[in-house]
Amino acid sequence: MNMRVETVPGVTEVLVHSLYGFLLTPDHAMQTYALSCGGRITLHVKSAQQVKKGDLLFTVQSPDIMEQQAEVIKIHAAVKRCESEIAVLEKRLTELATAGTRNKDIEVELANKEAELVQQQSELAAVQARLSMLTLGGQLVKKENLTELEVRAAADGSVRNIGVTQGSWGEQGKPVVSMSNVAEMEIATTIYGSDVPHFSAVRATIPAGREQVAVNGEWRLAEEVDAETRTRELFFKPEFVPAGVQSGQLCRLDLYDACDNHGKISIPDSAVVKVGVDDVVFVEVAEGKFAMVKVHAGTSRRGMTPVSGLTPGQKIVVKGGYELKYIIPGEGQKKKAGHFHADGKFHEGEDH
Repeated sequence: MNMRVETVPGVTEVLVHSLYGFLLTPDHAMQTYALSCGGRITLHVKSAQQVKKGDLLFTVQSPDIMEQQAEVIKIHAAVKRCESEIAVLEKRLTELATAGTRNKDIEVELANKEAELVQQQSELAAVQARLSMLTLGGQLVKKENLTELEVRAAADGSVRNIGVTQGSWGEQGKPVVSMSNVAEMEIATTIYGSDVPHFSAVRATIPAGREQVAVNGEWRLAEEVDAETRTRELFFKPEFVPAGVQSGQLCRLDLYDACDNHGKISIPDSAVVKVGVDDVVFVEVAEGKFAMVKVHAGTSRRGMTPVSGLTPGQKIVVKGGYELKYIIPGEGQKKKAGHFHADGKFHEGEDH
């Protein structure tokens, strides 16, 4: 049995319009990781791979980095040597002063050393800044006798494009990996501009496996109407994107008006099943187990029926309810016990 469940929303607004849109990745959700220095690249991800924040994307072995590191070490040593020489000169001058004498040559040498120290410290800051630019966006890691630059994902996402081949050489600025930030995905659709309904809230229903996940979020409506199509763009940014969804998926957007609906919740018409004279909804009480719940249904509007008797957060069957009607025993009936497998088929007896 092809069954689908959906989470009961927690709203009391009146549904005024439903339409469909596509889950897309906007331009601002794209991030490209490019080479901050020239070097040989080792890839650690593949196209279309799902990546978590902090996962290793690629490493770079760069002669430029090694050269700058050597320069930093060299100048840093010179600074330390100069500081040590200044300390010795200051000590000698202090001893002479204690003895009541002066040494002009030592005083001149100390002044020269202090000027040299300032210059060396400036050079050290400059080479450290160049090294930082060469390692921008990555972290240096020493492996055996080599130092590699590791570049990791700054956010969860999906690898959209890889611009280099494994082991190839790339120059500074070369794009290596392009990723989309899943958390920034949004649903885009259009609505007739001349007949925009009054609405105050929008909720999305996003397919995720066999479930239809209801998601709250922020919405925005384009100010201008397209002259050719007479439509306006509507964008919806979900609070979260269910795991496993892909860009391009078709999603439903429900538009609600903040009017009193007497505590009723709107659910898809397909979830309401007639059993005798009663309206019932099948609720998933555990994985593969369902219970019949009697509801009081109102008048259907735009494919949605307002009902009372359900609790926000419950998972209800929106496809396959009429098949369940003939499996789950009603009042005064007794049918064989059984269970559902992941394929949606009913099997008699205990689940082993």
